[in-house]
Amino acid sequence: MTGETIRDLLKPLIGKSGSLSIVVRRAGHIGFVTSGNKKLTGVELHPDGLVRLERESGWAVIDPDGVVAVVWDSEAEASAGQFL
Repeated sequence: MTGETIRDLLKPLIGKSGSLSIVVRRAGHIGFVTSGNKKLTGVELHPDGLVRLERESGWAVIDPDGVVAVVWDSEAEASAGQFL
């Protein structure tokens, strides 16, 4: 998956509550809760290709080369989420 793809998938989720999961090759599942003071506040693609996810309570940097799936599950809806 490319950094541009991950950025484009996550930008619409800025400020929304729910949970975000990223499946990374050789590392497994990485989950982020996006509620309360942990909402996603920004998604930035760095020149080196890494993706920075910013939250009110911290940040994470992801190498898109290892990402095989991104999943969003909204708290407000009773669904299994979107498998992207």
